[in-house]
Amino acid sequence: MRSGRKVYVPASKRLLASATRARGAVEPCLVRPTQGRREERLFLTLPYRLYAGWPGWVPPLRMAEAALQDRSKNPFFQHSAAEHFLAWRGGRVVGRVAAIENRRHNETHGERIGFFGFLDVEPDAEAAQALLRAAGGWCAARGLAALRGPASYSTNDACGALVGGFEERPAVQMPWNRPDLDGLIQSAGLTPVKDLVAYWIAASRPAPERFERVVARQLERAGIVLRPLDLAHFAAESEVLRDLYNRSWEKNWGFVPATEAEFRHAAKDLKAVVDPDLSAVAELRGVPVGFSAVLRDMNQVLAPRGGGRLLPTNLWRLLFGLKRVKRFRVITLGVVPEARGRGINEAFFLHAHRACRAKGGLGAEASWVLADNQRIRAPIEAMGGVVTKTYRMYEMALSLG
Repeated sequence: MRSGRKVYVPASKRLLASATRARGAVEPCLVRPTQGRREERLFLTLPYRLYAGWPGWVPPLRMAEAALQDRSKNPFFQHSAAEHFLAWRGGRVVGRVAAIENRRHNETHGERIGFFGFLDVEPDAEAAQALLRAAGGWCAARGLAALRGPASYSTNDACGALVGGFEERPAVQMPWNRPDLDGLIQSAGLTPVKDLVAYWIAASRPAPERFERVVARQLERAGIVLRPLDLAHFAAESEVLRDLYNRSWEKNWGFVPATEAEFRHAAKDLKAVVDPDLSAVAELRGVPVGFSAVLRDMNQVLAPRGGGRLLPTNLWRLLFGLKRVKRFRVITLGVVPEARGRGINEAFFLHAHRACRAKGGLGAEASWVLADNQRIRAPIEAMGGVVTKTYRMYEMALSLG
């Protein structure tokens, strides 16, 4: 990716390894569930200490992270459960993980999978292994046969460990971690199960003329029309989008249909950053059959040194900088099964590309995409999209004793 500010990831494996040995020699590692508000706050704030000073990390807003982890506010906990664990050396927290029972996932896919998420740990193999053992033990005790992740808390949230593409900051709502996390996870016995990729589609590169002609002809023959998202009636629009979202993605690997409460909760948060010019709804004879949602990349205006706090700096950056953002993220795009093969996916990307160019944007990241989903990868690559980041999901069998 040539656009945007480049960042540098330090080559520090030797220093990280020596730090791990030094800490391991001092105190044993103890992993236990969080107890009380103070430890829940330690769970919340650990990444802000671990990653401070790493140029690839954009501190997420603490208020958003707190709301995500709040069992009384996050609709995920209306149907599923999780336990938060902290790893301690002496009186110091060195890592965290969430063990997750996503009941809707298991009902949807007919599986008995447990998940882990929010895995953040110092460069300490013993701590990483102890955290994942604790998560696996919690899941096994609930009769779950395998541990998969990271997913914080589900595939509708941030998921995957970054394993390639550390040179650029992540797009809004995409995860970031140190380069050593892949090795730490595999040292605990988990193996890769699925890769997810992020594409960068540069606005500076025109779409191929032949591609545009073919897509226009397909839409005309099928009677497909694209319309903007209706933000003026967003509550009603959200119901249309939820139906399309659940129907379009239902056969995808790891997909969990969003409940009404979950989708409404997510839509409320995304309304402030969705770009209606780049997003669209596809209609066939007036009936919605697909949609794309494109966000302004809020990470481009958040202060790296703000520590995730809204005040005093980030509030003003968001108020005055968000509408001038030049980078975007295609967060979701789908077409119901009965309307596929009519050029709608291709039309969504063309529409976003044209709108981005019209407002002087640099381009958009399409993320995430299953690495084996050629149906979506093909139109992105036809638009000149290139893979810039790879994220990985892992899994291991659990012993139910």
